[in-house]
Amino acid sequence: MTNTKINPYIHFAVRANKVLWGLDVIKSSRIVPKVILFDETLGKNSKKQMTLYSDIKKVKVFELEENYLNDLLKRTNIKIIGIIDESLANQIIEIMSKLED
Repeated sequence: MTNTKINPYIHFAVRANKVLWGLDVIKSSRIVPKVILFDETLGKNSKKQMTLYSDIKKVKVFELEENYLNDLLKRTNIKIIGIIDESLANQIIEIMSKLED
């Protein structure tokens, strides 16, 4: 289960307009996200593209539960987001890294 401690940081990023929505936007943006969060339901090809992008750009990536982003943000069809705010991304990385240990 994903730690709900990341929820406020995701909400702050959305309110501050510091989120890149979707894989195409993340890949085409001149701004490289500090962290990428994606849903378990992300397609196989999209995961492959995201992994390639994150390896090239050296971006931390974390997988979340199925429909986690949809439920959290009260939106539909949200499968991947990139956080571009450094301080918010660092907090998310810190929390999610502890979960992986």
